[in-house]
Amino acid sequence: MDSIEIYTSKKKSVLLVIGSIAFVVLGVWLLMEADNLSGWRARNPMVTKGIGLASILFFGFGMIAGIKRLIKSEIALIIGPKGISVNPKKSPPEFVKWEDIFGFEEIKIHSTRILIIAVKNPDHWVEKETNAMRKRLMQFNVNNYGSPFNIGASGLQISANELKETLHRYFEKYKGDKWHEL
Repeated sequence: MDSIEIYTSKKKSVLLVIGSIAFVVLGVWLLMEADNLSGWRARNPMVTKGIGLASILFFGFGMIAGIKRLIKSEIALIIGPKGISVNPKKSPPEFVKWEDIFGFEEIKIHSTRILIIAVKNPDHWVEKETNAMRKRLMQFNVNNYGSPFNIGASGLQISANELKETLHRYFEKYKGDKWHEL
């Protein structure tokens, strides 16, 4: 079996762009009409303008990210004979060898299926992370789910069932195969 590259879903990117456009338009409207919105809870036009500006900035960045993903799909996961590259766009990528994986567990959070990659020594991966925000997120995952790595299939081009099947197939085939060690 060769390596499989899994990309982000273009459908989710389209929804992100549409939603972001709506909130940017709302933000522009709030900025332009702040003085005329007297029945609004925030009677001070500066508060209304601040909300409008925040909406434009935050959702403007979301719109840019969504457009980037529409133009060029981002690789989200690489599954291969040597292991899984969990965050391939990161430099250096987080590569987990099959020997370091115990297995996979599926959880549901508000009907969203998430696959947890159970790894040996999860604290090692947290300590290895250099980005402070990602490090805190990984620590949260370790504290709540026992592993720093989880994969939400909802944003991927592959269904949760297909992802789970593929991961199990590669895990069973390559876990004990010493020829594929780095």
